Amino acid sequence: MRTPTAEKLFTSLFAVFAVFVVWQSWRYEIFSSTITGPGFFPAIAGALMLVSTGASLFSQKKTAKSGHDTEGAGNATEPGIRVEMLRVVLLVGLTALFIVAAPIVGMVALTPFYVFACFLSLTPDFRPVRLAIGVATAITFTVLAWAIFDRALGVPMPRGLF
Repeated sequence: MRTPTAEKLFTSLFAVFAVFVVWQSWRYEIFSSTITGPGFFPAIAGALMLVSTGASLFSQKKTAKSGHDTEGAGNATEPGIRVEMLRVVLLVGLTALFIVAAPIVGMVALTPFYVFACFLSLTPDFRPVRLAIGVATAITFTVLAWAIFDRALGVPMPRGLF
């Protein structure tokens, strides 16, 4: 079975997104004079995404040459596959928006909204109990991230307006 063109295209677009993450982390400054800068961890994440997409594209090419079929490979037109692709595109879009907006709005102010939006896109359940869990998760994650990076490690975070 040949690797679907849509899968190759999506993997390539994800590689472009990884380059964007690395570029933005460079703008945040990866290192400062005495400590790591706010772009240090996003640079690592972007590099890992690049390695992952490169490995995925290489394995797709290798599988296509050998002619082996992937067990359980679905058709991109199946409803379940489309929903999953929509979720991935939504998460990538939210992450890109977060990266662009963080220097303007501020990371601490923006993070709970980002985490909550990711929570809803992964588990679209709008019952009050699930929404409360999402809000609690977003607030807890934000406070922990701020405490670890800003207070404990001394990594400056983009402040923005807040």
